[in-house]
Amino acid sequence: MDFLKSVGNHIVNAFRFPKPYNWGYPVFFGSVGMGLALLLLKLMFSGAFEFSSTSLIGCAVIVIVIVMFAFVAPSVLLAEKGRLCITGRFTGVGALILSFLSGAPVFLLKSSIHNVTAALWLKFGGSVVFPAVFYHVEGVSGQTLALEILIDTVIPAFGFSLFFLGAVWQGFSENNRKWAYFFIPIFFAAFSFDFLDIFAVLIIGWWLCIVRNHTENIYGPILTLLGARITGILIENVVYEVDLTTIRVYSDIPSTFYFASIPAIVVAVILMAFFRKTLGEFHFAYSADIYGDPKKIEAAEGARSESVLSGFNLTFVLGILILAAFWILLWKGVRL
Repeated sequence: MDFLKSVGNHIVNAFRFPKPYNWGYPVFFGSVGMGLALLLLKLMFSGAFEFSSTSLIGCAVIVIVIVMFAFVAPSVLLAEKGRLCITGRFTGVGALILSFLSGAPVFLLKSSIHNVTAALWLKFGGSVVFPAVFYHVEGVSGQTLALEILIDTVIPAFGFSLFFLGAVWQGFSENNRKWAYFFIPIFFAAFSFDFLDIFAVLIIGWWLCIVRNHTENIYGPILTLLGARITGILIENVVYEVDLTTIRVYSDIPSTFYFASIPAIVVAVILMAFFRKTLGEFHFAYSADIYGDPKKIEAAEGARSESVLSGFNLTFVLGILILAAFWILLWKGVRL
């Protein structure tokens, strides 16, 4: 009986707010929130709406529900419970402007890798695997474009940044920050539920970690993603992203995309190296060490966390299992 009681106490304690805080804890709540969102959406699209889940309005409903349940709500609750500063601190408008401009190479890299991955996947016999959330519209007006930017960039960028670069980020101490560059891009890709873009999302997640570290707030990554979207609008006739809803086989992809995608990857790498260097200089200029006013330990990012290994816990394992189940359903073609 004492053994069973000990096991029960261990399980109960595993779901309590961890002290010290760790990076694996929010992953579980994000996974549970994702599950609740998908269940709610399944009910909502079972006949309550006249529009489909792949329409622009339907996608707007899906994005708002998922972002609120899976990312915003868990982040706010964890921040309130642990008194975590998940939004970061303001380090100057210059860093934010650079973050926005760094969205240009992000778009070039994402669209190019998307095109190459889709082409190679179809060429070697694969079939189109749609992401969990997507939409298709015929014709774009000013209002339609504004709604597109809102639901495919602004809202997801805020939710993703608040959760991954806020709640999860605070689970890595400054001494273990290098591990954030490894785990957060993986979580970023896992929660995207986008098979064909998984390599591009991994790179984007890594870059957003760099921007988050150099700007010391989540607004830098948000502006980076917004800058990427604006870049796509401005140069859509030069570098474009193949629309998965318009292709079925490899021959549907125009071969001309190679002439834009391959050079775009080279240009993106060069621009990323430039922005990484420049953002690093801004970060150095705003570091407290320059002015002889070092950050207080209790105010430092990740001050409430300890070792990286503490993130591998029961809640983390359950969160990964939930995500794996969603990926299996996505692969089998189960949709809302």
